[in-house]
Amino acid sequence: MADPIALLRAQQEKRLVALGQQRSDRQQRLSRLQQREGQLKALIADYSGSGCQDHALLLANRSQMASQLRPLVDQCQRQQAVASADLAALEGQWRHQLGRRQGLVWLEGEKRKRRQTTQRRQEQKQMDEMASRAKRI
Repeated sequence: MADPIALLRAQQEKRLVALGQQRSDRQQRLSRLQQREGQLKALIADYSGSGCQDHALLLANRSQMASQLRPLVDQCQRQQAVASADLAALEGQWRHQLGRRQGLVWLEGEKRKRRQTTQRRQEQKQMDEMASRAKRI
């Protein structure tokens, strides 16, 4: 029969790996959103910058394009806030799971130490009994 602590540790490790993968996915999503925001802001800066201002129609188009991009930046920032909060919650779950797994690893080590100590005591007891028998003979 398998050791229940080892089975539980293996189960907890699988959960830790799954949470780690989710965490990585969320970090990548947040990174993509930050890149997207940077790109949108760069576009706005390009459209807002001084370009060919001698054409009124071109200037109006640039201004309109910049004003249409600003809501996209706001939306991107809101998505970042949600993604950041989601990542923070997942980080907490991951840390908690890591603590559980480390606790089980420690518990396994303690159990192994107790087993070894018990085994050494039994061996010492056998050796003492054999030595006392040898003295009696």
